[in-house]
Amino acid sequence: MRLFTPEAMREADRKAVKRGYPSLLLMEWAGMKAARVYLELFGKAPALVLAGKGNNGGDGLVLARHLLLEGVGVRVYAAGGQTGDALLALQALLAHGVEVRPLEEASFREGEVVVDALFGTGLKGPLTDFYAELVERVNRAGLPVLALDLPSGLPFSPHVRATATVAFAALKTPHLFQREACGKLYLAEIGLPKPLLEREDLPEVASPEALRPLLPRRPLTAHKGSVGRVGVLGGYKGEGLRYAGAPLLAALGAYRMGAGLVHLVAPEGTPLEPLEAVFHPVPSPTLPPSRRRPWPWGWAGGPGGGRGP
Repeated sequence: MRLFTPEAMREADRKAVKRGYPSLLLMEWAGMKAARVYLELFGKAPALVLAGKGNNGGDGLVLARHLLLEGVGVRVYAAGGQTGDALLALQALLAHGVEVRPLEEASFREGEVVVDALFGTGLKGPLTDFYAELVERVNRAGLPVLALDLPSGLPFSPHVRATATVAFAALKTPHLFQREACGKLYLAEIGLPKPLLEREDLPEVASPEALRPLLPRRPLTAHKGSVGRVGVLGGYKGEGLRYAGAPLLAALGAYRMGAGLVHLVAPEGTPLEPLEAVFHPVPSPTLPPSRRRPWPWGWAGGPGGGRGP
């Protein structure tokens, strides 16, 4: 999975349309997938949808229609001036008899969930005037917020502080570098052709799916002596036992990474619970004189070693 900049994501959208993929389908899938996340997180709690005039706003209008079909109460406030796909999304929502009021009249009610569909990846600079104030009102309202693609205002300030964010097609840089503003992250496939998301020039996210093929498969006959032996040398015994936790954490980390056997060389008196390791108590952090075989394949030296001799 590649980490996209907002600009790279917009380019992928444009290329999909150029290939013949209807942009309206991208919007429909985005709104539908976001509605599913909404239902998963908030159930049938009533929704307050704040929609801008662009494609992000169109995603929000599609979400409102799908929530309505699921029996969720929706109030919709939208900016004027929709064109293209966003206008079609607005017309489809109006066909269901939903009243769409001007964004300037937006109000907040206790018990509602705010759907932030004001701005997505197309923002060129910080929000000002009306939209800056609206974002601050959203944050002050104290209601749960579901942001579509990006919390409005990112990567600048002010911006919405979301409870959860539905990222469309791929993760973007603000999702990771301004993680706190996004809340819980959900990644939604919206039908973009796969080749457009496989950009070798973009950094790869170290997800479990990406890392799993790099790890060797363990044979059924594996045992603790055949899957890695690690030695940890650390801890400092000065005036009393000090820094004993550092080598213990390093040893636990070795086990978590899959080592079969860990040798811990640490000062006498180091507590071992809950660690199950081969313990070599020594007066000071030095290698024990006995070099029993088999010896660790690799060593981690220094955690909690202190500054003493």
